[in-house]
Amino acid sequence: MRRFLINFAVLGLLFAARVGAQSIGTAVTVRTIPNSLYFWVDGVQYSDNFAAVWPVGSQHTLWIEVPVQDAVQFKTIYTFTGWTDANGSVPGNPAIITADPAIPEYDANFNTQFALSLSFYSCSTPPCQSPGSVMVGGTPYSSNTDIYFPAGAAVPLTATPNPGWVFSGWVPAGNQTIVGYTDNVVMNGPTVVYPIFQTAQAVNLVTVPPGLQVMADNVPTPTPATEQWGLDTTHSVGALTPQQDTSGNWWIFGSWSDGGASTHTFTPNTVGGQTLTLTYAAAGGVTLVTVPPGLDLTVDGRSNWPNYNFVWGVGTTHQIAAPVQVLDAQGNAWGFSSWSNGGAASQSYVVPAGGQRLTVTYTAMAHLSITSPIAGLSVTVDGTACATPCDVIRAIGATVHVSAPASLPINATSREDFSGWPGGSGTDWIQPLGPGITTLAANYHLMNLLSSTASPANAASWTFQPAAADGFYDALSSVTVTVTGQPGYSFSNWAGDLSGSNPTGTVSMNVPRSIEAVFTKSPYIGPAGVTNAAGETPQAGVAPGSIVSIFGVNLAAATAVGPASPMVQTLGGVTVTAGGSLLPLYFVSPTQINVQLPPDFALGPASLTVSATGQAPVSASFTVVQDAPGLFQQSVNGQNYALVLHPDGSLVTPASPAQQGETLTLYGTGFGPTSTPRLEGFAIPATPSFTITDPLSLQVAGVAIAPQAAFALPGSVGVDVVQFQLVSGVPSGANANLYVTLNGQNSNIVVLPVQ
Repeated sequence: MRRFLINFAVLGLLFAARVGAQSIGTAVTVRTIPNSLYFWVDGVQYSDNFAAVWPVGSQHTLWIEVPVQDAVQFKTIYTFTGWTDANGSVPGNPAIITADPAIPEYDANFNTQFALSLSFYSCSTPPCQSPGSVMVGGTPYSSNTDIYFPAGAAVPLTATPNPGWVFSGWVPAGNQTIVGYTDNVVMNGPTVVYPIFQTAQAVNLVTVPPGLQVMADNVPTPTPATEQWGLDTTHSVGALTPQQDTSGNWWIFGSWSDGGASTHTFTPNTVGGQTLTLTYAAAGGVTLVTVPPGLDLTVDGRSNWPNYNFVWGVGTTHQIAAPVQVLDAQGNAWGFSSWSNGGAASQSYVVPAGGQRLTVTYTAMAHLSITSPIAGLSVTVDGTACATPCDVIRAIGATVHVSAPASLPINATSREDFSGWPGGSGTDWIQPLGPGITTLAANYHLMNLLSSTASPANAASWTFQPAAADGFYDALSSVTVTVTGQPGYSFSNWAGDLSGSNPTGTVSMNVPRSIEAVFTKSPYIGPAGVTNAAGETPQAGVAPGSIVSIFGVNLAAATAVGPASPMVQTLGGVTVTAGGSLLPLYFVSPTQINVQLPPDFALGPASLTVSATGQAPVSASFTVVQDAPGLFQQSVNGQNYALVLHPDGSLVTPASPAQQGETLTLYGTGFGPTSTPRLEGFAIPATPSFTITDPLSLQVAGVAIAPQAAFALPGSVGVDVVQFQLVSGVPSGANANLYVTLNGQNSNIVVLPVQ
């Protein structure tokens, strides 16, 4: 029939198209919400959407014959609530409507309700005995039934067992939230709930001694008591321990007749009921008291008890310990004196019948509290290390010796230095302790390093104000630094944590500091820097034709040695000028230059000038005398000896001393004029002879010896020799002092090893 109606509607549309000039039609849809429910249009029943084209202005009838329907879904009821169109509610049922192009659709609206099915039991032969009732929305139900609720409704269910039964819960299922004995159901569809009722079993709870309480399903319960629990259901039973009976006696858990723990689960498993017995053990109340009150004790290894009131089994053993020394909440110190039972501070205690009040008595002591802003600082108390905060307890009047580290390194450039004890001396505090609390603070102050360098390394002398032996200064201090250039160096500028070109500056030591004094090199010849090349001699002057040494700093860029003959006047970029002439150069170095003073150089005061490439010239004064004898020396094992040769040309040394009677050759310079005038810068030739003309004598170990010969050494420039025979009067087996006298001028004294 539905297909016929649809085809008829199509024919109607075709007909309307043919006679459109005579009548105007409008498309209309009629449906139900939710879909597929039954409705009538113009006397015809439908269960699906209705669609048609009605002439505009024509009247029609919409009707819901059955306002409550359940044909669409199992255990679901749909209740008609009214007709609606695009403008809202359509009155009446049946509803008379007029076809209007502005209203293309009509809806039949239904509310949805789902069945909440209570399933108590499976009973095939009614009447069935009900085990209990379920309260639904304030109405009790005691048998299987269906109760309808709007979709989405929240329905709480509670169950109550009938006599002889127990309710043990709900069977979990969808749309249900079970909390204890309440089942909260959300009606998102037809829902079945299953309350679980079981036949009640009597469980008798008794205690030994009788009349004490037990915990039954977490509820304190006086005994004897009978609980109605379902067979094979699970329950909690427990001892209420400790507890007092009506006579004031204390009891603690002993044992359950089923062997369970103090608190355990119990499942009734005997049809007809059973008895569960809890046996308690006699106990005693034990109270621990401290004098003064409030001191800490350790009981059974625990020291954080809220109080010291205990109920323990008679005859049981417990460990109680009073600290030998203890601080109260105010920081006062106390020392253990005695327990009222005469036991030791730490003892094993056996509980007597009836319990006991046990008192520990303490004696007041002195308390030294050592603190420091440096966490965990280790101080020494009477020779024993103690980390701060350090509490020291001693008898009142006892003398305590406390030491603190003098310094604590932080890193290579910072440290903490001890500031001193109040009333103490240095790092030690030694005082007798009075009653109460003595607080001692180990304070430190930060020290930072001031490191200073010069460039070049040895160019400066430093002055620090204030001075510090190790370069560390208090972080709150400032330091004034002054540098002075060493000979041959001129201050240029500061680098690092100082700046500027003033050789005096101030730095704040709030952090480690590093400063550098930068110098420029300048040539320098020290006072008396022009000397005999053989060394220091009694004669302050130098002789014409001799070898002269010039001592200073930065005299040359590097060491250079010139040719022996002819000598050069420029060496390594260095020249030496004196008396208007360039002097012949033996060698040059940064600290020493050796030159030959010309043989014809005028006697008297003179000056010379050293000039080096890239440096300012430097001058020095000296004196020229006719005779300035100097004897050369050789170093043997760190000892200076005369430069003397045996007749075979070998050196006289401690290992090869001079022999009495042999002719020795002694070397020196500055022996004055020669029979043939000396050459400037050229070696003395083999002939003619260049004999020393001024009178000359020798002294060896105080023995005067006449020289055999004295002359300028052939093949050399500026070197003089004296030949003499070692006479028998010179002591043997010793180092003899030797010197020469030339025209009344003594040479330096040298050492001569003698056989």
